[in-house]
Amino acid sequence: MINERKCVEGSYQLESHRSEVFLTEQQLAARHQRSVKTLRNNRVSGGYVPFLKIGRSVRYRLSDVVRYEEANLLTSTSDQNNLKA
Repeated sequence: MINERKCVEGSYQLESHRSEVFLTEQQLAARHQRSVKTLRNNRVSGGYVPFLKIGRSVRYRLSDVVRYEEANLLTSTSDQNNLKA
């Protein structure tokens, strides 16, 4: 059984056989300086951070968020041709 609990940082952690930290759409929007509406549009079109739907709640695994950020890390403006997503 999976239980949801709120952590100190305001993110959520699902308790299962392994611990994983989850962000709400508001937290991801703040982290990436995007609107929640933009995140919702990205969920429809795809190609952004993978998400989980738990009931009516949407959660993003912090590990997926970090993986997305690292995949889109640039060292110069000429690196934009190598941008994956």
